[in-house]
Amino acid sequence: MIALVLLCGATAGLGVSLAIATLFPAPPALAPAMERLRPGANRIEAQPDWRARLARTVVGARVPKTNLALLGKTTDDYLLRKATMLAIALVGPAVLWAWCGLLGVTLPWMISLGSCVAFAVAVFLAPDAALRGQAADARKAFRQAIVAYLDLVALARAAGSGPADALETAARVGDGWTFRRMAVALDPARRSTGSAWDELARLSDEIDVPELADLASIAGLAGTRGAGILDTLMAKAQSLREVALSTEVAKAKSHTETMTVPMALSVIGFLMLLGYPAFARMAGG
Repeated sequence: MIALVLLCGATAGLGVSLAIATLFPAPPALAPAMERLRPGANRIEAQPDWRARLARTVVGARVPKTNLALLGKTTDDYLLRKATMLAIALVGPAVLWAWCGLLGVTLPWMISLGSCVAFAVAVFLAPDAALRGQAADARKAFRQAIVAYLDLVALARAAGSGPADALETAARVGDGWTFRRMAVALDPARRSTGSAWDELARLSDEIDVPELADLASIAGLAGTRGAGILDTLMAKAQSLREVALSTEVAKAKSHTETMTVPMALSVIGFLMLLGYPAFARMAGG
């Protein structure tokens, strides 16, 4: 019992320390921020820090950098959440055993061990599942914003703006997080440390949105070869609208087909409710 109480106290202390670290994070490092402003620094692959190496070696976690970059989160945030979930996975069984010990209840070792392992696995994998869901929703919103962005770029080109100016002007028009993300990505081009289409291509690789790379290639043709891209931009926007519409129609059809199962079950239950009195009368005599 003493060892169990000590284990509960240690895990609770770990949870409190992680909560304090979450509420009072360390200030961001200035050197990496200044390194990102250097020309060509965005194309240099950063080496994993000690936290990422610790997560891969001790915890066995692979840091999803693409999803984190899309959501604007850092590797430290992800590892801190994984560590918090690991602490919860350790505290949960300890609290269960302590509670059962206080109540005098003895559970079979198979049930106790199985429930603890299932709880630990579910809690440890919960941040990854939540991150994938949030990233999927964010990519969907980004693709929808790219359609409007293409229209704005086409309007700017029709007004006589150059390819780089059209990309930067269209990014500053919107006030959503997607437009702000593109405006931040185009900031090096605004400071004449890189081309606008190269920065959009880098952002596409960073957040895994291929439609943004297509836009960057179209703008690159206009910027490097002087090609007319107005019709191409309008056609690309129309193509993305049709893809989004077909996806939503397919999703609506799947939801409609899914609703047939509960409707059929409700009809069967209603028929059984109506036929039960007659069946009971026949069975009774």
